[in-house]
Amino acid sequence: MVGDTDFRLLGTLDVAVWGNEVTVPAGKQQVVLAGLLLRGNQIVRVSELIDWLWDDETPDNAASTAQAYVRRLRQTLKARDLITTMPHGYRINIEPDELDLLRFRALAGRADLADDPAERSELITGALAQWRGPALADIPACSFREREVQRLTEEHLRATEVRIDCDLSLGRHAELLPELRTLATQHPFRERLRGQVMLALYRSGRQVEALASYQEVRATLADEVGVDPGEELQRLHQRILTNDPALSLRPTPPPVQAPPEVIHQPAPRPVPRQLPAGLRDFVGREETYEQIIDLMSGNDDDPGMDTTVGAAVVAISGQPGVGKTALAVQAAHQLRGQFPDGQLFVDLLGNALDRELTPEQVLGRFLQAFGLRPDQLPDDHNGLVGAYRTLLADRRVLVVLDNAVSAGQVRSLLPTMPGSAALVTSRKTLRGLAALGGARLVNLDVLPPHQSVELLDTIVGQDLERPDPGALDEIARLCGHLPLALRIAGANLLLRDDDSMHAYVTDLRHGNRLTALEIEDDPGAAVRAVFDLSYLTLKPEAARLFRLLGLVPGPDFSRHAVAVLAGLPGDRTDKLLAELATASLIQRIGSHRFRFHDLLRLYSQERCQIEENKDESDAARARLFAFYVRRLDAIADVLYGTWVRLPRTELEESLPRPVFADATAAVEWMDQEGPNIIAAILYAAGNGPAYAAWHLVESLRAYLATRGRYRAESLVAARAALHAARVANEPDAEAAMHHVIGSMYLRVQELGKALEHLVAELDAYTRAGSQAGRAGAMISIGTIHQADGKLRAAAEEVERGVRLAEEHGFDSIRLFGLINLTIIEEQRGRLDRAERYAHDALALLPSSPSPSVEGTTRASLGHIMVRQGRYDEAVVQYDKALVCYRETGTQHYEAETLRGLADANRLAGDHAASLVHARASVALAAQSGVEQDQVDAMVTLSATHQGMGDVDDAAACARKALELARRLSYLPGEISALLRMASQSRERGNLTTAREHATNAVELSRDAELLGFEGRSEKLLAWLAYDAGDLAAARDHAEKALAVNRSAGAQFGQAQALHVLGLAWDADGDRATARACWEEALVCIGGLEIPNADELRRLLARP
Repeated sequence: MVGDTDFRLLGTLDVAVWGNEVTVPAGKQQVVLAGLLLRGNQIVRVSELIDWLWDDETPDNAASTAQAYVRRLRQTLKARDLITTMPHGYRINIEPDELDLLRFRALAGRADLADDPAERSELITGALAQWRGPALADIPACSFREREVQRLTEEHLRATEVRIDCDLSLGRHAELLPELRTLATQHPFRERLRGQVMLALYRSGRQVEALASYQEVRATLADEVGVDPGEELQRLHQRILTNDPALSLRPTPPPVQAPPEVIHQPAPRPVPRQLPAGLRDFVGREETYEQIIDLMSGNDDDPGMDTTVGAAVVAISGQPGVGKTALAVQAAHQLRGQFPDGQLFVDLLGNALDRELTPEQVLGRFLQAFGLRPDQLPDDHNGLVGAYRTLLADRRVLVVLDNAVSAGQVRSLLPTMPGSAALVTSRKTLRGLAALGGARLVNLDVLPPHQSVELLDTIVGQDLERPDPGALDEIARLCGHLPLALRIAGANLLLRDDDSMHAYVTDLRHGNRLTALEIEDDPGAAVRAVFDLSYLTLKPEAARLFRLLGLVPGPDFSRHAVAVLAGLPGDRTDKLLAELATASLIQRIGSHRFRFHDLLRLYSQERCQIEENKDESDAARARLFAFYVRRLDAIADVLYGTWVRLPRTELEESLPRPVFADATAAVEWMDQEGPNIIAAILYAAGNGPAYAAWHLVESLRAYLATRGRYRAESLVAARAALHAARVANEPDAEAAMHHVIGSMYLRVQELGKALEHLVAELDAYTRAGSQAGRAGAMISIGTIHQADGKLRAAAEEVERGVRLAEEHGFDSIRLFGLINLTIIEEQRGRLDRAERYAHDALALLPSSPSPSVEGTTRASLGHIMVRQGRYDEAVVQYDKALVCYRETGTQHYEAETLRGLADANRLAGDHAASLVHARASVALAAQSGVEQDQVDAMVTLSATHQGMGDVDDAAACARKALELARRLSYLPGEISALLRMASQSRERGNLTTAREHATNAVELSRDAELLGFEGRSEKLLAWLAYDAGDLAAARDHAEKALAVNRSAGAQFGQAQALHVLGLAWDADGDRATARACWEEALVCIGGLEIPNADELRRLLARP
């Protein structure tokens, strides 16, 4: 056991506290403990406990009985503060190393990150070793146990499959077979296991048995559930049938080498300086201060702090208000010269109920502090950790992590290499950091009496003529020598206008000491008395504002938000905020921005609950949320003014409409207010008013489409708002939330999840009877099909939505549909129709002005004209699109348009202009930090160099694009780079290499069902076979390309496939079939005057 406690669920329920086994009585106590552990470090509501304990047979006194079981469980465990009472429920506080389930998940997560199969196998085997048998084996049978065991068993099976994959890659197929057969028998419908059985048999030289195994599972699925095996298993069967050499074990190919830099030298590395200001009147702590300096500087003689093998980590713990943050910041300022590459600081909000920052949120902020853009950030925890550690590997950085809630919260935020260091503060003693990370623990106590008096004297001594030492001693004692209380008392003394310090001592001694804040050894009573006295000295208006500030759900607040919350003029709000800051009741953190210390926030909330009328409190909070809604609506209007939104409330419409100078100003406001908006959504979704949650989410979408920051937090908030809409039985709101969530999944190319939510959106709008909503949902579903390469289905769905919008006069929705039809039909090659849709969209623009929408339409026209050979006209459209995108600051689309300009100029023969635009696209993509855009830009630059005859530069750009795409797992970029490399190899006459690149491209495209790329890849393979004189292979690949393009509804692609197919028949002497192919190609083109058409007519004109 590493930590104070050790819990085990993966088998029987076992508990040890400080090394001693603890027996938890069988029955209800075991259910309560298991439930709390499965939701470790999360609040479990009393209502959930009741569901777990009694299913549908709930007794009358269920709540009090459930609370009694928790009380008995605390007595059984005999571990102080292990189970915390929270609003409406309980939370068990455990470190990641204190529960076998968390250890299992941590090791499995590390296995996912490992590249070496042997290391991965070792890690996943270690994870599985945490299991001692069936999970929750001795928990009484109930629906709770049934649900959780099913979920845990699935996790175990997935990990087992990962371990088997690793062992197969290490050549252990023969020894795996007995285990695999047993597992397959136990889980007959689990196709991944069946595939592993087949592969192990095949690699053991038992091909016939492998094929028989497939027929067995095929029969089982058909007989039992009436379905065929999935596509992956079918493909494996086909590869075994044909003795695919790729199934045999082969050495891992060497990594693609990075080409030399072909554009610019990297910009200077950003050096973040995030430390807050230190205290000018910092007093005491000399011994502890020097200890921390020595530990962080590597001067400590303790072998436990070996900074040659890792970063120095010091964790400062202590009770609330004891001065942990002040000491950490003071030491950090002293140390900053040793860390020239930057100092990071973050308040982890570990003392705020249910609002502590997640490691993912902090990692995103830290990576951005070093220059990464939001869209450059990995989307998952492991990717963020890897990027962070890589970035810090060659830097000397100091990381200050303030207000941590647990070791698990900070472990992935710690630097790992020598030369860097971390300071952590927490109310808890983070033993897990010491046990697993070698951190040194420093416990901070209250100040000694003489230093308490020194601090008070420093604060008030210069303002009071003759401070009374005896009075200062008494004040220090009554404040419990707690620095926070001492500072508030000092500020209170400075503000008092009554006769003496002794009167203040009397007030403090006999104050109304409430007991709501429980702090060990009872300094909380003294703190409460100090809070009371500071509060009671406020004038009524300031006191009211202090109370109302407790209604703010976010971490901080601006003077504009506070003015609306309190219903006060701005100048009056400024004066009251200044009064509260002077009294040390709030902290000023910037120009017109403030926040609470967490204890004072709790105190404010309690005063509000006691003194404010509930109706007035609800009205104030509603005003605050309306303020946020109004601001977000204004941002959405600037960024995407054509988007339709739900009707707003009278209160929301009554507030003044804010005006942002431009899109940059709008986005910057949201950058700063993002955490407050997210907190408001979560509060409104759970506590009301619910409409505020979905109104905020709805307009937040425009910011997310432009910036991408707060993506993970926004998804959580949107789901909460969706739940609130369902509970409220508001189908319009439910549909709007599905739309936002679906759009967010589309942004990160999770098309299955996106489609699920957009189909749900359509269903909700149908239930609501909203024709406008149905039309928009149909169009959105079409965009998913388009992104998935299913162009015919996409066009049909979008056309349905456009027709419905036109019938009812929904011009903005019709515009949305026309733009998407433009893109879809251009991709299909139906260029005349695409151009008509684009002009129809432009005709609607005056009624719905939006630079972003106009830019998309203009850029689409540019794409169409390039394919028609109208290069000069395309340049005009691209230039207009650039103006629009630069107005709204949408760098992604600006970079895309620059690539279009590069292509148009290259095809027109203006290579110098093409090079300028291609390089500009590369530079802009690097500036924005969107690495997928960098891949696409490098492919375009490669094509430009190829057109200029710069063979080496063209190849270098393509290789760099390929390497980056593979690192990002950006499949479209990888395929584009492979096709560009194949084209270059073909030009050099190296058909073998070209065929390898094109074959890789077609396999990737087919596996991912990217029909557009698959058609292009097969067409290129057809040309390569034709060049090599292999006419049968040329016809085969051309027919495959034709079939794929027909399936996708891509007519231009069909014409291109028919072109090369005709050439192959013609070269083989079948002129009649060749002519039929070319004539059909002309029909597909539809009479358009484009370069391909001229070539087809020339071929048909030959005798």
